[in-house]
Amino acid sequence: MKNFAHYTVEDFAAEPLFIQWVQQPDDVELSNFWQVWLTNHPYKSHEIAQARTLVNQVSNMYEGLSNGEVRSLWQRVLESVNEIPEIDPLDKGVKPLASVFYLVRWLVALLAGVVLVGLVLWKIYLK
Repeated sequence: MKNFAHYTVEDFAAEPLFIQWVQQPDDVELSNFWQVWLTNHPYKSHEIAQARTLVNQVSNMYEGLSNGEVRSLWQRVLESVNEIPEIDPLDKGVKPLASVFYLVRWLVALLAGVVLVGLVLWKIYLK
């Protein structure tokens, strides 16, 4: 079970179970679940109210669109996000260099640790 106690307004608004509850208020099982959860977590009631408003606003925006139009819109959003340079993964030419750098760094740290332990043991046993 997810730990909703740590959710933010945005987390609730993106949670499928929460969205279904907001969009289908007549679903008794979902309503009971969320009412019991709110009873046990009253400090989250303000965030829940804000998330409900957010879900309703977004739902109303897509009311006049067909499923195909919504899918097309999401596809364009995802393509736009993938074109942002900061999100691009490392270039294939850079990836091996980065891997080698991290490997060398770990090996140097390991070697330094072994030398340090060796010096300590040498001083202890050869005094």
